[in-house]
Order: sequence, then structure tokens, then C-alpha cells
Amino acid sequence: MIAIVLGMLIVLSGVLFLRLHAFLALFFGALVVAAATSPHSISDSALQHTTATIAQVSGRRVTLTDVGSDLGSEAGAYYLVDATDDTGKLVGPSIVWVENFEGSEDERFANLGQPLPGDLNVSKAWLVSQENYAQATKLAKNSAINRVASALGSTFGKIGILIAMASIIGQCLLASGAAERIVLGIRQAMGERWTTPAFVISSFVLAIPVFFDTVFLLMLPLARAMARRTGRDYLMYVMSIIVGGTLAHSLVPPTPGPLFVATELNVSIGAMVIGGIGVGFWGVVAGYLYMVWANRRWDIPLRMTEEAAVAGGTLPENEQLPGFTISILPVFVPIVLLAMKTVYQAVEPIDGGVLLDVVGATISFLGDKNIALSLGAVLAMLTLVGKPSVTWESLSKSVQKALADGGVVVLITCAGGAFGEMIRQTNIGATIADALPASAGGLGLLVTAFVITLLIRVIQGSATVAMITAIGIVVPVANQMGLPFHPVFLALAIGCGSKPLPWMNDSGFWVISRMSGFTEKETLKTFSVLLTIMGVVSFLATLVFAMFSIWLTSNG
Repeated sequence: MIAIVLGMLIVLSGVLFLRLHAFLALFFGALVVAAATSPHSISDSALQHTTATIAQVSGRRVTLTDVGSDLGSEAGAYYLVDATDDTGKLVGPSIVWVENFEGSEDERFANLGQPLPGDLNVSKAWLVSQENYAQATKLAKNSAINRVASALGSTFGKIGILIAMASIIGQCLLASGAAERIVLGIRQAMGERWTTPAFVISSFVLAIPVFFDTVFLLMLPLARAMARRTGRDYLMYVMSIIVGGTLAHSLVPPTPGPLFVATELNVSIGAMVIGGIGVGFWGVVAGYLYMVWANRRWDIPLRMTEEAAVAGGTLPENEQLPGFTISILPVFVPIVLLAMKTVYQAVEPIDGGVLLDVVGATISFLGDKNIALSLGAVLAMLTLVGKPSVTWESLSKSVQKALADGGVVVLITCAGGAFGEMIRQTNIGATIADALPASAGGLGLLVTAFVITLLIRVIQGSATVAMITAIGIVVPVANQMGLPFHPVFLALAIGCGSKPLPWMNDSGFWVISRMSGFTEKETLKTFSVLLTIMGVVSFLATLVFAMFSIWLTSNG
């Protein structure tokens, strides 16, 4: 626990007081946690879900409980490790031959090839495969910097390509004018009377591949132009952009925060997208109602500050923009491919011969998250190539800028992944799981995840850093306790926790305040309250859906 507190203090003080880059703060925090963690905790954390506890012995038949998902079920030589050993390393395990495993996951039996050692306290023993034991021993012997570097590389392997491709999609949509075409197309389809819902939908669609700050800066000129045209409702136009954009920022991949959380919990991108939209919808409804109420209560005028002047205030000419179909494809195609794979995997496989096998293999290939986002990036580059003024050199510069911007995000996210992995290696999951009442169950873990993320968010400001920091604490607890529902609900709870109570330590707070011309007080009572309402309501929706999932499982 001391190691975790030290690491958290380094991250928070580095970001808040020393103004370190988030990558450096997270990296140094991970290094300190790694150095302060005992080898015994490291090995225990590695073995925690690759073991089984021996409950009863009857001859050569052993009843197993708490069977880890990665224990294995093949006959062979297994280690019996004393779980009470606190010497700081794994010493002298007994070897037992297991002929076969049988039984359900809740109660599994092992038939032994020879009796258990007579001097072994079986009530305090773990059954571990030799391979898992060797990996845990090797990990415990690794130096702190090697473990941090390994965790950095592992995280990059999971999300590096995704963030790079999402950055290319976002940059090309901006450079080609496709992003503006999406906004104008949705607004024209819905009519001027429905401008605010059109802004909500547009900002949500754009915030999937484009970072929220960029979406806000892109759409603010449209909000200012509409306020000039109508002479009213400037606050509502600005808040409608925030409502849609922040939904995707916290709940829908491939935005880095939800992408990383989904990856760490082994939740498919398609499931996270569907779940994020499902619970986020209720947050949007609540936020929209507050937006309408706030617009009636406070008449915030359109002010032209120095910063706001940069954002402009005129609607672009339609003929200068690409067509709506080609503009929306880079966002639409990856979402469809990811959703197709998610649905295909959820449906019971049908033996339909060679044709269905080919279709299934095609869906699995194209629906792979890296392939889907890469296809989106290719389509996004085509929107830029289609402009008469664009050369291969300018296309290359756009891609270079996208990769440079995305590279910074990759570094921060990978450092966050390393920090989370070092926290997991302290075996904090077992400690928190033991502290939580048994009656809390999975719903108690959802509340814990929400509160932990919210606290980190309030302290240091960044929603993304809050999510990637909280997941390192929450995942080991979830692994220790088990989940009575799909892990997507835990990922959504963390995403919801990253929304509430943004204030002056959040960069987004100042972007919105300065660019929109709001005072600090006006930003607090509009933007800060809006996100808090959306986060809380979305979390309540997550709880309801999780309880419904548990009910379906128990009555299915």
C-alpha cells in the first residue's frame, strides 16, 4: 500500500505542482512503485489467477476451489506452493502429477498420479502449473526498470496502432473539410429548428476519431454563426457541442481513455462502443435537459474575446467541402466492422459449410480492431486526396502531423499502462477485495470503480489519466472477486467516473472558457455541472443495466 501511495503522490504532484509532462509523471510513478514492491507481492500477483486452492483431499482425488481461469486443465506435473510463504520468494515447491481435471468451474476435481507430500499443509497450498510458476519466478527476479519497460511495450502492442490510425482519421477529416461537411450535413438533414440536436449528434460522431478539444474548436465557429443568425441561444449551442463530444470522449473507443480501459478488461471494442452509446444516451438526455434549463435561466451573450476571435464565426461554403458520404465513411465503416464482429461472436456458431466459414473468417479479419481502424484511415486519406489542391506532399505532411500528435498520446497511454501494471504487481487487488464486504458483490465493485476514477479526476484534472490510473487499481480487484456480469459494465463505470466535477485543473475547462468567451464562474455552472450530471446519470444507467444482466443470468 505504501508503494501505491508513493506512486500516486509522484503522479499527482508531478502533474499539478511540477508541471511535468503526463508521460514523465506516470513513468516516474511506475518506476517508484516497481522499486518499492517486494518480490513476494510480484509473484503472488502473477500467480493469483493461475492457481487453485485445495479444499479437500480424499486419497488421490483432490477437490479444488478458487480455480483460476488460466490454471490449465491438461495432465502433467504441477507445483504445490505454500500460499503463506512470506519470505519474499518462491522456495522449494512440491511437485505432484495430475492425471486429469474434471468438474465445473465452481467445483473442479483433480485426480493425482501420486499422493500429496506428507509435510505439506494442503489447506494453505496452491496448485500451479509449472509454466505459470516459472513465469512468476522470472517476473519477481526482474529489475524495476525492466518490468516498467516490459509493461510499456505490452501496452503499446494493445493500443499503439489504434491510436495512430484514429489520429490519421481525425487529421485527414479536419484537413479535407470532411469534418465540417459531417456537421453541416447532419444540420441540413434535421433543419435549422433542430440545430442543437444536430450539434449533439455531430460532436458525438466527430469525437470518436477526433479529440474533444479539437472537436470543440472545430464546431465553435458554427455555434457562434448560429448565435449571430438567431440573436439568441448562444449558451445552448455551445453546451450542445459539449454534450455530444464528452460522451464519446469517456465512453466510446477509439478515444484513448475508453480504448485503454476496454483493452485492459478484455472487452471487445464493438461491445464497448455499443455499451458506451447505450448508457451514455441517458447521460445525454439528462445533460440536454439541463442545457435547456440553463439556457433559459442564464442569458450568456456572444462575446468576442481575443481567443474566441481565432475560432472565427462564419459558416463555411458548402461547395468547398467534400460530399457527405465520403466524409462519413472513415467513421462509419470501422464502427460497422467492429459491430459486425461483436454480433458474429455473440451468435451461436452454426455449421453451415464452407461458405459460412469463409464469411465468418472474413468478418473476423475485417472486424479486427487494428484492421478496421486501418481501413478507416485509408478512407480518411482518400477524402484528402480527392481535393484538387492536395498533393502527395501535403498528404504526407497531414499524416506526419497526425502521427506526431498521436505519438504523444501513445506515450502517455503506455506510461499509464505501465503505472497500472506496477500497481497490479503490488497485489493490491487481494487487499481491496478482502476489505470489501462479501455482500457488495459486483455492484459494489462498480461503485468503487466509479468513486476511485472520480477522485483521481478531481485531483489531477485529466479524464484520460484518471481512467488509465484507476484501471490499474480496479482490474486486480475484479480478478480477485470475480464479476457476476460482463466486464463491459466495469469499463463503463470507470468511463462515467471520469466525467464529474471538472474544474480549473482540467485543460478542457480553459479551452471552453477562453474560446467560448465564458467567465470562470459561467464555465463552472454550465460546463462543470453539465458533465457532473451526465457522469452520474450514465453511471446510474450502468448500474441498472448491470443489475438487469445479473437477473437475466440467474433466471436464464
